[in-house]
Amino acid sequence: MNAALPAYAGAMVKALRRGHRPAGNTVIARLDRWPPKDRPALVLWPQIVIAKDQDPAALDFHFLADLDAVVMFWRSLSPPARLRAALVAILAAQPARLIVLDAERGGRAWWVKSVARGVEVSL
Repeated sequence: MNAALPAYAGAMVKALRRGHRPAGNTVIARLDRWPPKDRPALVLWPQIVIAKDQDPAALDFHFLADLDAVVMFWRSLSPPARLRAALVAILAAQPARLIVLDAERGGRAWWVKSVARGVEVSL
């Protein structure tokens, strides 16, 4: 049985199969939080959602291979172990880069994987 895709990933997988890639090669993975209902019709990067009731280890992130993945999380919603589980699952898909963005700390961000150094932190 195939693993489930995160929410909103289906259209991206279909586009990748047709040879298309996201502009800027970047995908935002929102951990435990859905996009706001009043979001703009056009967003800079495609977004997927790892829902609260989903185990990140049970999701299929293969479509992130060779793309830049930014995991956006909210400390008040996701405990550190859950963030770590999401990062491990995404890292297994071999993204080109993996960055964490802390939405509740003024957009503080840090590298998990870069092109120059590879995996930069221990998970």
